Amino acid sequence: MNKGFTLIEIIIFIVVFSIGVMGIMMLFFNTLGKTSDPTLRLRGVQVAEAVMEEIKGKKWDESTPNGGGDNQSIPYICTEEPIDQEEKFDDVDDYVKDSNCNANTKIYSGYTSSDFGFDNLTSGFDISIKVGFADNSTGVYDFVNSQTNFKLIEVTVTKGALNETYTLRMLKGNF
Repeated sequence: MNKGFTLIEIIIFIVVFSIGVMGIMMLFFNTLGKTSDPTLRLRGVQVAEAVMEEIKGKKWDESTPNGGGDNQSIPYICTEEPIDQEEKFDDVDDYVKDSNCNANTKIYSGYTSSDFGFDNLTSGFDISIKVGFADNSTGVYDFVNSQTNFKLIEVTVTKGALNETYTLRMLKGNF
């Protein structure tokens, strides 16, 4: 009566057990590397919301009085360079950094979170802001090449590590 395991059975058990443990560890480490992705996605959306809230509180354009006004606005998107820091972001057109102020839609994509004073929220996000006149002639508000009483503001935040973008759009009326 021989009881016990043979050497071959023990070696086969060790090999099968090692392969199983290795598969579980690979699954664990692949999952562990992506645990911060939801947090980064949330922060990307928070950065986009913070920028949009900042822009939402600004005037229609340089010539609009506080509280709104009629359509006697500057017929292009963006204003000349501000004289002092207080004038830097006082209307929605100022969020477009462009010296060629004669087009109806402008895009600027060189912002970082430090431009808006919320470095502590996060870093490593690129912010693109597009401002332009908007119309809903197609049933959906979109950018147009003529002056209207509405401006469409589009904020896109990109997180390079995830290769993802988060876009928010807002319509601002000249009332």
